[in-house]
Amino acid sequence: MKKLLLLAVLLLPAMIITACGDEDQNSKEKSNQSDEDVKSQEAMSTMNDMVKRMEELDYTSIDFDVIYDDQEFEGEIEKDDNLVESEFYDPFNSVDERGADAFDAIYPIVKDLELKQDMTDEEAIATSLKAFSIPDNFLKAVLQVTFKDGTDKVYEIKMNEM
Repeated sequence: MKKLLLLAVLLLPAMIITACGDEDQNSKEKSNQSDEDVKSQEAMSTMNDMVKRMEELDYTSIDFDVIYDDQEFEGEIEKDDNLVESEFYDPFNSVDERGADAFDAIYPIVKDLELKQDMTDEEAIATSLKAFSIPDNFLKAVLQVTFKDGTDKVYEIKMNEM
């Protein structure tokens, strides 16, 4: 009888601890799943916002690369269906961003950028250099633009020919 009572006293707390441990684990898994759902919804909301803002522009894609003696500037923003990709590396203004942060940094500049399809290479590059506030003593500058009407245009200058 004592052995049976002792066995019950030892097993009962073990079963309670095990049962409670499962509930904690289940709660943690549900919490992690909820956190992931929230992050996913936030990402979709951010992407939808970026897509809407891109529709305000005269362009669906801008890729601006400028090579200097010892560094390089890169600014890119592109809308492809319901996906927006962005990358922004500007060593002159201490910017190095990708994704939504890059979009937030580059969008106001691109929104104010006034590029026309009939611009010369020199005009388009000069306008872009000024908009991005970067030096004009470059070795090579390439600006690739896809306008809303689907027209692709490449503006390029080598060896500071401006």
